[in-house]
Amino acid sequence: LEKGRQSGVICVQINSRYEGCLALESELQQRFGLKIARVLPALNPPPMNTRLGIGAAQSLMGILQPGQLLAVGFGEATMSCLQHLSGFIGSQQVRLVTLSGGVGPYMTGIGQLDAACSVSIIPAPLRLSSAEVAEILRRESSVRDVILAATAADAAVVGIGAIDQRRDATILRSGYISEGEQLMYARKGAVGDILGYFLQADGRPVEGLEIHRELLGVTLDELAQLPTIVGVAGGEQKAQAIHAALTGKRINGLVTEETTARAVLALAS
Repeated sequence: LEKGRQSGVICVQINSRYEGCLALESELQQRFGLKIARVLPALNPPPMNTRLGIGAAQSLMGILQPGQLLAVGFGEATMSCLQHLSGFIGSQQVRLVTLSGGVGPYMTGIGQLDAACSVSIIPAPLRLSSAEVAEILRRESSVRDVILAATAADAAVVGIGAIDQRRDATILRSGYISEGEQLMYARKGAVGDILGYFLQADGRPVEGLEIHRELLGVTLDELAQLPTIVGVAGGEQKAQAIHAALTGKRINGLVTEETTARAVLALAS
């Protein structure tokens, strides 16, 4: 067999449905300068957010060291990631901190962790009634200390919301924006959001949105200072939002699925 291979008579070729995903990972890394790129095959079961959570958990296990601090944003995929990281977090004593206010959206992930895990949660809503109230709460030590801890995290994992999700958007279902506001943000050029900050197609925040001054948590500029920021999102309706996050350098790692990855790369062409 070896002589046949060397002479060219025998050619070994591996056919795998993962081959296309590996090529997409390489292209995403080269196109956007990513530290991490994980593309999952386009499958139906299990649900996409479950698969994305598993993929993100595996990626984070490869970079997190014992005792390090992981900052977490809200969203179904990120909470799935926490659920599948729970054993690793406990055994490696990885500490957790939330990137934004809002306890409820985090509980499906954090609630699955062992009681002994170290978790710091911003004890306030994601969005306050006014910019003035948000600023007052930012100065409270119980809030300020958690935000400061989040800005010193070793890695972060964030969800990416899309305007095209309409009523399925986590930030809308959680009650932090109304459908009317969502439509207004879209008219102003928003394609998606990270941590409640709405982005234009070029990755810059949409200007003049009052919500950006009413949010409580780590800002996009503070997030950008972290060494590793992994975005977790999938679905063709999220392609434009993911592309915006990549173009604006809001993330330097991505976990997505095959169809979405192709759509993102098509937007970049």
